[in-house]
Amino acid sequence: MKTTIFAIVALLLGADSPSFAHRLDEYLQATKVTIDRDRIGLDICLTPGVAVLPTVLAKIDIDHDGVMTAAEQQAYAQRVKDDLFVTVDAAPVPLHVASSSFPDVEEMKQGLGEIVLRLSAAVPPGGHARTLTVRNEHLRPLSVYLANCLVPTDTAIHITTQSRSYDQAVYSVGYTQDATGIKSATASTPRDVAEQQATSFSLFQGYVLHGIGHILTGYDHLLFVSALVLATATLWDLIKVVSAFTLAHTLTLTLAAIGVVHVSPRIVEPFIAASIFFVAVQNVFWPSQAKGRSRLAVAFFFGLFHGLGFAGGLLEVIRELPSGTMLLSILAFSVGVEIGHQMVVLPLFALLKAARISQRDIVLRNRLSMVFQRFGSAGISLAGFYYFCIALSPVS
Repeated sequence: MKTTIFAIVALLLGADSPSFAHRLDEYLQATKVTIDRDRIGLDICLTPGVAVLPTVLAKIDIDHDGVMTAAEQQAYAQRVKDDLFVTVDAAPVPLHVASSSFPDVEEMKQGLGEIVLRLSAAVPPGGHARTLTVRNEHLRPLSVYLANCLVPTDTAIHITTQSRSYDQAVYSVGYTQDATGIKSATASTPRDVAEQQATSFSLFQGYVLHGIGHILTGYDHLLFVSALVLATATLWDLIKVVSAFTLAHTLTLTLAAIGVVHVSPRIVEPFIAASIFFVAVQNVFWPSQAKGRSRLAVAFFFGLFHGLGFAGGLLEVIRELPSGTMLLSILAFSVGVEIGHQMVVLPLFALLKAARISQRDIVLRNRLSMVFQRFGSAGISLAGFYYFCIALSPVS
């Protein structure tokens, strides 16, 4: 098993494709905001998952001929623009499409292609403290959202606060602009320090919430950890297996986010789906192997791939962040992921534990425990097999 793990780590470090996995059942819309004195910019990357691609393509390819013409691309870019609502100090500002690029349809069918739109708007004159709000209403039922603000190039502009709705469809940025125009980048007044601390806290809070949301809507990850929990009998067993999984996915999440690890998405998603099926089937047919060091090795091995899957929910908006901010974002996202895990793991374990101890007879208790493990895992294995078929099957 050690040889296998070392081999897979070598694979993670040596492959040369992008490290984030291809999308399955969501339309990811990642927005990066830039703020200047008289203009704001929105860079939006839209990545449709393979399961929702037919719906998205139907909005672009109006004549349904399988080709996205220039006119259809332009019309879709305008539609996205019309679904964005931007205000500065509560006053609407009109957006216009500065540029757009669309991937090949075949790339989109694999969940890899990104539609990239660059929009901008003129900002009317205002006071010292200002608030920018972006609300994204584009295809809400299908979509998940990410939003972040880049560090202003104008040193007279200072980001003071950031706030996001739970799903990040609504994003607000508070900022100040010095009337004198240029300010020394090395100046550090008490107000500067307070602003930086407030911004860091807001950023940390936002990425923690995003990590929680990513897990609670990441059914494949939840199924895997649930299968792990079903085979644990004691709290110490739970701590060990969760620790092995956490160590592995934190390692690859961090390495992928900073650009060290590059793994093909065609490898990552099938392995995540296979992990669900493997652990669940092992619980049903080989319960004796679902404990001890072999289960810890399995949790760690598959955790490496789950970490790469987590990274896919983070990479789209941190690529252009400064290194310090990027590390803070990775840390906050990882904390959110763990909180999300524990929101599922602890109640499930407590429920199973309560059901087991309700039986005073040791034999009946063991039988009941095995019933929960096998029947629960059987259902999870079916879901894992379903996800595995989706991961391997291109959209027709």
